[in-house]
Amino acid sequence: MRKLLARCIIELAWFSTYGMNARKRALMLERIQDGLRTTKQTVDTETEGGTLRFSTPSRRLAQFALQGPKSEPDTAAWIERLPENAVLWDIGAHMGIFSLYAALRPGVRVLAFEPGAASYAILNRNIEINGMADRIRAYPITLAGSTRLDFLNMANTAAGGSMQGFGTERDQYGKVIRTTFRQAGVGFSIDDFVRLFSPPAPTHVKIDVDGIEAEILRGGRDTLSAPDVQGMIVEIQGDLDSAHNQEIYRLMNELGFRGRPKESPDYRNVIFDR
Repeated sequence: MRKLLARCIIELAWFSTYGMNARKRALMLERIQDGLRTTKQTVDTETEGGTLRFSTPSRRLAQFALQGPKSEPDTAAWIERLPENAVLWDIGAHMGIFSLYAALRPGVRVLAFEPGAASYAILNRNIEINGMADRIRAYPITLAGSTRLDFLNMANTAAGGSMQGFGTERDQYGKVIRTTFRQAGVGFSIDDFVRLFSPPAPTHVKIDVDGIEAEILRGGRDTLSAPDVQGMIVEIQGDLDSAHNQEIYRLMNELGFRGRPKESPDYRNVIFDR
C-alpha cells in the first residue's frame, strides 16, 4: 500500500509539471520534494529518562528513532547506571541515539565522535532539536590507532549507514567492505587527541565501530588506562574466540578491565569494568 501511494504521488508530481520547460519543471519538482521532506521530519521517542526527538528525513532513520535506546537493551541499561557528572565518550555515535540518551542523565556530558558525513549532520541536528548543545559536543573525526589522514571506506553513505572502515576495507568479521565511496578524513589516536586539545577526560567510553576496535584501544593506552575511566562498553559480535575479538579482550585486560559475560546471546556488546 505504501509503495503504491508513493508511486501515485510521484506520478501526480510529474503530471502536474507536464508542459513546463525543463528548468521550471526541475525547480517545481525540487520544491515538491522539499515540501514532502519537511512535512514530517521528526519522530518523538519516549525513554526511561524522558522524551527524545529525532530528525528522520529517511525511512531508515525513522526506524532507528522508533526503536530508540531499546534497540540495544544492554547499552541502554549501562547508560542508565552512569553516575552524576560522568563524561561519556561515544565513539561511533551514529545518529546520536545513545549520546542523547546519556545526556538526559543528571550532569552527564558527552563527547560524540562520528566520521560519516551524512550521519554527522543528523547527529548535530538531533543535538540541536533536543536543546543539548550544552551537554553534547560532536566531532566529525575518526578515533583510530594513529593520527593521520586516510580514507573512510563506506559501503553506504546514507545517514545511519554502517560498514565503514577507516584505512581498512575489512569489517569486524574480516569480510571485505563493499566500498561504494571513499570519504577523505582525519583520524586521531585517543592519546594524541587528548594531548592536542585537552578535552574533558572520559570516565566512561562506548565503542561501536566496524572493525577497528583494537586499533582504537592501542591508540588510547595512556588515556584509557587512567583510573578515572571507570567503565567501557564495546560492540563485540560473532565468535568471541575469534582472533579479532580475542585481541580486543587482551587489550582491555592490559588497560585494567575485565569483561562481563553477555547477559543474552542476542546482545551485541560486552561491558568492561575496572
